[in-house]
Amino acid sequence: MSQQRLLAAIMFTDIEDYTALMQRDEKEALNIRDRHRSTFEMTTDAFHGKIIQYFGDGTLSIFTSSVEAVKCAIELQKAFLEDPKIPVRIGIHVGDIIYSDEDIIGDAVNVASRVESCAVAGSVLISDKVHDQIRSHQDIDAQFLDAYELKNVDGAMPIFAISNDNLVVPKPEDVKGKLKGSSATNSSSNSKTKWLIIAMLLIALTIAGVFAFQHFNTAHANSKALSIAVLPFENLSAESDAEIFRDGITEDILTQLSKIKDLHVISRTSVMQYKNTKKTIPEIAKELGVSYILEGSIRKYGNDIRIVAQLIDAVSDEHLWAENYDKTLTNIFSLQTEVSKEIVAALEINLSFEEAQGLDVIPTQNIDAYKLFLEGRNEADKRNTESLAKSILLYKEAIALDPNYALAYAEIANSIYLETYYSRRDPVEASNLAKDYLDKAEKINDKISRIYSVKGLINNIEGNHDAAEIAFKRAIKLSPNDLTARHQYSTYFFYTGQYKKQLEQAEIAYRLDPLSFPTANSYFNALLANEEYERAETIMDKIQNRDDDSNQFVINRSYFRLFMDQKKFKKAIPYLEEIVKVENVFNRFLGYCYVKTGDTLKAYRTIDSIRKNAHPGEKSHQLAVVYSALKNNDSVFFHLDTIRNKQTRTLKREYDEFFDHLQTNKEFQNILKSHGIDMN
Repeated sequence: MSQQRLLAAIMFTDIEDYTALMQRDEKEALNIRDRHRSTFEMTTDAFHGKIIQYFGDGTLSIFTSSVEAVKCAIELQKAFLEDPKIPVRIGIHVGDIIYSDEDIIGDAVNVASRVESCAVAGSVLISDKVHDQIRSHQDIDAQFLDAYELKNVDGAMPIFAISNDNLVVPKPEDVKGKLKGSSATNSSSNSKTKWLIIAMLLIALTIAGVFAFQHFNTAHANSKALSIAVLPFENLSAESDAEIFRDGITEDILTQLSKIKDLHVISRTSVMQYKNTKKTIPEIAKELGVSYILEGSIRKYGNDIRIVAQLIDAVSDEHLWAENYDKTLTNIFSLQTEVSKEIVAALEINLSFEEAQGLDVIPTQNIDAYKLFLEGRNEADKRNTESLAKSILLYKEAIALDPNYALAYAEIANSIYLETYYSRRDPVEASNLAKDYLDKAEKINDKISRIYSVKGLINNIEGNHDAAEIAFKRAIKLSPNDLTARHQYSTYFFYTGQYKKQLEQAEIAYRLDPLSFPTANSYFNALLANEEYERAETIMDKIQNRDDDSNQFVINRSYFRLFMDQKKFKKAIPYLEEIVKVENVFNRFLGYCYVKTGDTLKAYRTIDSIRKNAHPGEKSHQLAVVYSALKNNDSVFFHLDTIRNKQTRTLKREYDEFFDHLQTNKEFQNILKSHGIDMN
């Protein structure tokens, strides 16, 4: 039997006076026990716990999170306090255990049992170690009871009661349970020990409170000092090419600042939405979630450029630093470095040696190559067949003028690979060519983040996950604010099933690019993968309110998935009814929802629509899903038996969700096997 050692939150529960009830009314006692177990199983699963053992009227379970264990206990007691009430006691401790498939052992298990024995019906008691881990969660209230000497536990242990609404908080003197016996001789000593523990606990809590307050203030100050948006510089020139230099200078300063680990820099996708804006600095800062704004202006006349830049504290609207730069086109390249270093000095940021080196990197010294590069990037941003092809030509022209323009090589690689999406370019040919350009760029300058974010993108999509991860880590090390690297690193974690890390990277990307629909939608998908439904709905509501209807189909699809995942079928239906007007392949979900809400008439109408309108390669699978909801097994088996190729892959993803009632059916299992689907 395999064993492993792990840190876990351990929960014991039992039903108060269950033995007496069993003697008095055996049938009622069994009914209560069954309801207790049913509620316990459902709630424990919802909070990612694992039931280790049932024993008579009690349970033993473990959780990887103390917070989830306590929240589970709160929900259990809420359910048990509803009529007819079940008098349940709950105790929780956290500690090191030895775990096997059948049992857990360790001192922490003994302590959790002792804590539970001190509880009264309707209460949740926790040890001081658990309290340390839930203290910062505002939705959990706890009340200190006393320090108690528990049997077979060294020293007095502080015990807390969860005091959320409706939960019972025992009086300190009512706590009994498995406590050490005390004689007249040692009671004074025990009392002194207990009050010493209480005093130490209060001191610790006070220190923790002061530390937390100081940490909050420090974190708040750091957040304020280290969040910045570089707004598009105002174009004060009449010359035709001044606009492209305006955008280029803005983006180059932003790119330089993005290399600084301790600086949170909003991406160009979001800041470019403020071109020629009439909004005030405080309004923009609030929308972007930053405390500092860099703004400026550019005036080009012939080969000379005057640039004015100023750093503003968005909260006080005060100017912290301002500078005028008079440059010629041939020496403009030092500008982004100069401005970046001025900002670093103004915000009192300590740069590492690598960061200081990174700020000195200038991609090219050739002004004509630079202009071609800016034009190429402008075309690539349009994301269509013609613009991508044009961007590649412009980048190549830039390289012809400056063969050492590493960033241009990286951007060619990016445009080439994007053509597999927008121009149906052969993926294998595009990948090989793109990698050649990336290798050339890396040989010229291996300090450019863009090289590695594009490498990561290609390897990620091709399933070369080890290579993708190496590339993303390198990109982020060179530029922690590289939006592409963060976004694609999030998809890497999705592909590899690491959903918590997916959410971590998606959230960073969203903070870097809060006004971008693709970035926000990616964040929504990561929240959904982690079953963070409330946060996911909040984000989607923000997207909906900000969108101009150009992304409505994707928004409808996101809402439908949000509600389907939660089995809120009635809420999903309106979105699906809009979706099927564009893509009838979603009819299977619509029919399924109709059945689940009791509208079988509309379900059969959906079946008719599928028969008439569905693509032949999709029809069988769609019909099988709707018939599965209707539990018309003969029709399900008939249509599943005709599924082939692409439908088989779709079926594999959906069989456990939409065919759940057939999981143990032999005929169903045989059909799946015939399609090469392993139930295990």
